[in-house]
Amino acid sequence: MHIGTILPHTKLYGGVKRFLELGNMFEKAGHSSIIYSPDGLHPTWFNYKGKVKTFNSLTNDTLDALFFTEPKYLQLVLKANAKRKIFYFIHPREKLKRFRKHPTIEIFANSSNLLQLAEKKYKITAYPAFGGINLNTYNSKPNADRNPLEPFVVMAYGRMARKKKGTKYVIKACQRLWRKGYNIELLLFDTPLNDKMLKKNSQLKLSIPYVFIQNHPVVKNQELYHRAHVFVSAENQAGWSNTAAEALACGIPLVGTTSGTDNFLLNNQTGIVVTRNSKRIADAIERLMNDEPFRQQLAQNGRKKIEEFDWSILAEKIIRHIAEPFGSNN
Repeated sequence: MHIGTILPHTKLYGGVKRFLELGNMFEKAGHSSIIYSPDGLHPTWFNYKGKVKTFNSLTNDTLDALFFTEPKYLQLVLKANAKRKIFYFIHPREKLKRFRKHPTIEIFANSSNLLQLAEKKYKITAYPAFGGINLNTYNSKPNADRNPLEPFVVMAYGRMARKKKGTKYVIKACQRLWRKGYNIELLLFDTPLNDKMLKKNSQLKLSIPYVFIQNHPVVKNQELYHRAHVFVSAENQAGWSNTAAEALACGIPLVGTTSGTDNFLLNNQTGIVVTRNSKRIADAIERLMNDEPFRQQLAQNGRKKIEEFDWSILAEKIIRHIAEPFGSNN
C-alpha cells in the first residue's frame, strides 16, 4: 500500500515524530510511506526511511490512505487521489465539527481521552489508534537502585515557551522540596525550534540545583532519562505525551496529570496522578524519595504497561484497518 501524510513541516515536534515512526513501520512491513510538506525537506534529526515530497506532488500520486492532522489542509485532502482520507485527532484544541459535513473523512484518535472527546462533544465515532513508543530505542535503566548520597533527579520537559507543558509547576515543586532540605536536582531538556523558544529557555535562572540540556540528539535521549529518578509531566490539553511515554519505557516512574497520559498512567501502579499544582507534585515526588521500593515497583510496572503501545503494534493495527473497505471495520 501507498500511505501518505500531510504535515506542516518535518521539525522536531511530537505530532511530526508520530508519523515518522509510523512511516518507518509501514516501510518495514513492505508498504510505501510518503510525507507531504510545504518545503519537501527530509528531517535532519530522525532517520526516516520513507519519502518526503512537496504539496505539489500530492495531486500526481495515487494513495491507499492519506493522513492529516491540521484542519487547514482539508481542501488539499479532499482533492487528493486517496482511497482513505483520515484526520488523526492529536490535539484537543482542534474542532471536529466541520468533519460532519464530510462523511468521506475518517477520524482517528491518538488517545482514549480524545476518543471520548470526539464522541461526547462532536458525536463522532473515532477509530482508536493509541500510541506509541519505540521500544527498540528506549530500554529500562540497567541499575535502578538509587544512591542516597547523590541528588534525587527530577526530570521534566523544558519547553518554557509552551505554558501548556506545565514546566513551571515542576520547577515550583522542586523549589518547595529544596526549601525543605531535600537533596534534589532538576533536569530539563528541550530542542528549541525558533528564536522565541531559544530566548525563553535562555531566560531561565533558578536558585536550586538544575541542569538544562538543549539540542541533545534525539536518538540518545535514553541517556537523559536514565539520569532521572522520576519524570514529571504537568501538561494541560495534551493528546498523547511522548516524553511521559518515553520515561516509562526507560524504566522511570511517572508523576503526572491525566492530560496525555490516561492510557498508561495508572495511579499508584505506573506512577502517581496529580493536578497542575506545585504542592501536589512536590508531595508525590517526596513520597517517591522516601519510599524506594515503591518507586522501583512503579518503574517496573510502567515499563510493562507502555510495551502495549509499541509503534509496531499500532502500525499493524492501522494497516489492517485501512486494508479493509471504507466503513466495513468501523
